[in-house]
Amino acid sequence: MISKTDYDYLRSLDDFRFFPAYEFDQLARQTKLRRVSKGQRLFFEGDVRSHLFCVQSGYVKIEMSDYSGAFYYMDFIQHGTIFPYGDLFSEELYHFSALAMTDVVYYELPVTLYEEYSLGNPKQMKHLYQKVSKLLELHELRIRNTVTSNAKDRVIQSLGILFLEMLESDERTLPFKLTTHELADMSGTTRETVSRVLKELKEDHKITVTGKHVSYIDREYFYQYTK
Repeated sequence: MISKTDYDYLRSLDDFRFFPAYEFDQLARQTKLRRVSKGQRLFFEGDVRSHLFCVQSGYVKIEMSDYSGAFYYMDFIQHGTIFPYGDLFSEELYHFSALAMTDVVYYELPVTLYEEYSLGNPKQMKHLYQKVSKLLELHELRIRNTVTSNAKDRVIQSLGILFLEMLESDERTLPFKLTTHELADMSGTTRETVSRVLKELKEDHKITVTGKHVSYIDREYFYQYTK
């Protein structure tokens, strides 16, 4: 059983606020607070999908590749939301793995109970549908990125997507280190191309990079790549 502070925190989140008190109490009784250090896995691709996760603090990277290693997908999860909600009601296994980008504190809750209570709750189902719709919108943006032939534009748009997903309106610096290898995977290009584009963006005063932490100087410049 989680503490009263943890209980109140989860109850305040959109992913839980539509449940009646009795159902939320049942979920809370089976929810556990976990901690992992940077670099540890929360779960692996192919593991049985027995739990949902909600990050209290820190950041998680999700990643998936095919057997040949030629195709690779990655995304980032920030605190205050459950994942993987895209698999709800459908998958029996995790189809990607989750890696702690920083030290992470998270909640682990039973997926079957969450699904059972959600199915009987129209407001909760509407909320989940809206989350999936937003996820699809972001993936459509990513697809648009991959079909752009100009590698520089792909790198800039990948930075724009990270800006859109990970930063609040008053924030400018990504909360985790971003390597050229990761940005190359996101952009479908080489690390050499990423390094060249980052150098140009720094020279044009669009970003700064300190210890692999990217800060956005010209927010509007990147925002236009996410429209």
